[in-house]
Amino acid sequence: MKKKYYRRKDILKQDIKKFGKVLLTQKQYEKLIAIYGEDLTNFAIRLLDEKISTNKNDKKLCYAKNHYQYFRRDSKIINFALEMLNSTKNYGPIQY
Repeated sequence: MKKKYYRRKDILKQDIKKFGKVLLTQKQYEKLIAIYGEDLTNFAIRLLDEKISTNKNDKKLCYAKNHYQYFRRDSKIINFALEMLNSTKNYGPIQY
């Protein structure tokens, strides 16, 4: 008996929005805002955008069709953004 494997719903190219060089759908962006808040989400997107533009050798990062996987709770981008936003008490406001 064959097992049935269901394919993931493909993300249409029309759904993808560009946030600099970071590619997310509008639903994914709204989920990130609901989870992390608008300030942290925008700052993390800015950090990932800078990482993409400076790191040309990482093909997995630069040529990804969608960057939603880089915004998990245990990701380096989110942890660094949290650390930077929490350190504003000591160092003053961050310009982004």
